[in-house]
Amino acid sequence: MERRRLEALGYNFDAAPAATAPATTLAASDAKPGLAGTLVGYRSDAQVSRAWRIVFTLLFLILVGGAGYGIVTYTHHPLPTTRGNVEIITTLEGHTKNAGPGGNVIPAFVALPGTIGVLEPTMTATDLLKDLSDADLGKGFCSASLAKQIRYEFPGFYESWPDDKLERVALEKYPEFQDRLCVLPSQLGVSPDDVVKYRLRDRTIVEFVILWSRTVLMTLAFAMAWLNVYYRLLVNRLSTN
Repeated sequence: MERRRLEALGYNFDAAPAATAPATTLAASDAKPGLAGTLVGYRSDAQVSRAWRIVFTLLFLILVGGAGYGIVTYTHHPLPTTRGNVEIITTLEGHTKNAGPGGNVIPAFVALPGTIGVLEPTMTATDLLKDLSDADLGKGFCSASLAKQIRYEFPGFYESWPDDKLERVALEKYPEFQDRLCVLPSQLGVSPDDVVKYRLRDRTIVEFVILWSRTVLMTLAFAMAWLNVYYRLLVNRLSTN
């Protein structure tokens, strides 16, 4: 009755507005998850106690740092010793010829910088060089002097023979000795021109970038997996409300 009286006097009454949800609630319900929410399930962890957040932050740093270190340790190896990855310093044959007709040159060859290996003529750029230890090579004898080779091969038999006579007689009987430079153990199965001193080449800029890019991506993938576990599984369980 009072309302009708007031309306008769010229007052207007608007209809009561329908109840609406708070703006913050609507914004929260309509908000899209975003990139972080899609990738790692990001959500506010304000309801998680400060102590738990500190624990999981420290654990995250330790685990991700350890994963990165492990990836570097197990993937950043030297280049494989293939024919295409090595630089040949010298061959045993070339070293023997350059040393002149002196004594055994193998100790001096072993002392040269680099690594000893076997490079066969049939190897391609992707074939690995064969290993040859210093001790095995040290059982042989290399000299540009054929007389010294013969005395090493037959100790005590030709000590009194002059070098020129010994070489002349040996070549008359064994002409194939003309170019022989080394007496190597037969079990090695190598010739002096196959035995090399080599060093690995450095990685190119492209190879270096690819190696570290792979390391970063693998570490990042591990970090994202841990964040997914935290935001998708643990935040709700550790919430105080």
